[in-house]
Amino acid sequence: MLLTNPERYNFYKYENELRKGIDSFTVYLDNVLKTDGIDAVLNVLKGSGLAVNIFNNSKRKRDFKQVIDHILEQLVKKTDLSKVESMKLEIEYIEYLFNQFLMEREEFFEEFEKIEDNYKVVSYLLSLEIYLSTLRKRGGINILKNIPLEDVTDFNTRQAFWDSAIESTGLILKYFKFKHYEFKGVKRNIGPKTLESSAYHIFYSEFWNTLNDLLEYWQYSEVSVKKDEKGKFHFNIQDENFELNNLISNERFNNLRQSWQMGKVGEYQQVLREKVLSPDEAYKKINNELSILFAFQYFGDPLLKKKVGSIKLSGWIRAYQLLVDECEKFLKKRKEVSVFNVDNYCFSKPINKWEKYFQQAGFTKEESKEIIKIFTFDHTSQDLIDCPFIRVDENLILIPSLTSKADISRALASNFLNRNLDLAFRGPEFEERMKVALQQCNLKNSSLFKRTDEDYECDIAFVLDDELYFVECKAHVQPFTTRQHANHLYKLFKETKQLNRIADFFEENIPIVIEQLKLNKSFKPKKVHRILLTTSMLGTPIFTNDVYIVDESSLLKFIGRNPPALHYFNKGKNVEIPSSKFEIYEGELSNTKFLKYLNSPPQIQITKDLFNKKELEFDLFNIERNIKTNETMHLGNKFSKAENELIKKHYSNLSF
Repeated sequence: MLLTNPERYNFYKYENELRKGIDSFTVYLDNVLKTDGIDAVLNVLKGSGLAVNIFNNSKRKRDFKQVIDHILEQLVKKTDLSKVESMKLEIEYIEYLFNQFLMEREEFFEEFEKIEDNYKVVSYLLSLEIYLSTLRKRGGINILKNIPLEDVTDFNTRQAFWDSAIESTGLILKYFKFKHYEFKGVKRNIGPKTLESSAYHIFYSEFWNTLNDLLEYWQYSEVSVKKDEKGKFHFNIQDENFELNNLISNERFNNLRQSWQMGKVGEYQQVLREKVLSPDEAYKKINNELSILFAFQYFGDPLLKKKVGSIKLSGWIRAYQLLVDECEKFLKKRKEVSVFNVDNYCFSKPINKWEKYFQQAGFTKEESKEIIKIFTFDHTSQDLIDCPFIRVDENLILIPSLTSKADISRALASNFLNRNLDLAFRGPEFEERMKVALQQCNLKNSSLFKRTDEDYECDIAFVLDDELYFVECKAHVQPFTTRQHANHLYKLFKETKQLNRIADFFEENIPIVIEQLKLNKSFKPKKVHRILLTTSMLGTPIFTNDVYIVDESSLLKFIGRNPPALHYFNKGKNVEIPSSKFEIYEGELSNTKFLKYLNSPPQIQITKDLFNKKELEFDLFNIERNIKTNETMHLGNKFSKAENELIKKHYSNLSF
């Protein structure tokens, strides 16, 4: 079960305990040992971040030794001592791999990146733009001769290269900050050979991402770490429920967005055929509609009037859209050049000119400063999609190939989440749209409220076949990384306690429910069910603390009687083929069908079959983990043997 040990995911608490000082942290661990045993202590050590010292920080090394020595003094059982020694050995293996990687990376760049440390940042930024530009255009300038991108013709492979390069931007820039490299040299010319070497930051960081992801799984779940007789390390992610939850959640979210995009591409093709708008006008219209649709998915405000900071959501979207438009115009005008510097090849303006630019676009001086602050990359940023501005000298730089393709709403949501900005307005909007959706499906519902010595408020209550449902709505931003998923799961677990407190009260006071739901006075529920509903996609069925946890997307599909669909884009049309393999979508909604859905949402069943456990081989280590081996979004209607088998399993036989 995924949430049998939810405290495993309570890492913010452990990090805060560690910040109080090593002596205070040791006292805290003593208390955990007395109440919960050695397994809980080791989980706290992992989750706090103290256990693995990837940058070989001497103080952290001393602190960890002090804590471990103290714990060992308290232990008597051989099994407990063995567990500590096993963890110490795992830490040794993990740190060795990180140190080897850092050493190899340092040696490579010392030998091949022939440029002063002060200009390594701008060299990387230029190489990133050239790399993305080559992927984007499939031609043009490609000075990265050792990286034959033109040979990669498969769409999914190119997209994976693109995504990996962008995801690594935050890690690389933070590494530069850690090394105290200067962000300077807007007009500094960089030679092709140096740029080619700098591009290897992208590939080294992909390897780092793999190691870092393994470390996060080790911190928050169960990972076996062993070393064979040849000195090669073997990792096995053993907590498959946690891993699959994360993978399936991300995949479902991406599929939803891609299905919207496919639909809009079909509309775009139709508009072009009708010749009502020019290609540029049609593209802008479709793109604007997608931005609004995505924004509603993230923020739950159809009118985009809610404020984040002092600016409305519509203002944030417009501000980012301005950057996208500027980058598109810049790329159209940019000529092939033989002199490579940031000023020529990236989009650059002095900070004061950016302030004037936003003011000329209708923002106030204060709003312009706020936009620039929130959009500029810093220690809180995930990557250059979240925060597209990089400060170099007194200029703010955009990577045009990256920013021009940005998913604006997702970038803003991630940015606001990482900065811990107030998004509390999302909750009430979520509740209201769920009430409307239930009402449209003939499920009469209402909020419940009662003030005694305490306030009791249930977001939604409804009756189906004489069984009573209490629903708590929680608006969460979609998690992506392993750490974010762990935090999300812990939030969900805590929120079941809140729901149970409220549901217990109303279950004990059914007359209040009858009155506020306007039910027959003789009503007695056959059974009572509790649902925690979240806006973010789940990757596994969850029933914990007597609460079903499901997501908005799958619930809306279920009550609307819309089964999962296969999507493919062929000859300018987006084709959807609904599944006929799930009886719970047939006929009218019933309590029996509802409970079957809650116990096993079909969207999760289907997506789970896209993944299989494989062993991945690298030079220094192997990993046993789940990887994606099939697709649900397809270009064209030619399917592999494995895809055809899945289609037959989950959909009707197709006529092609």
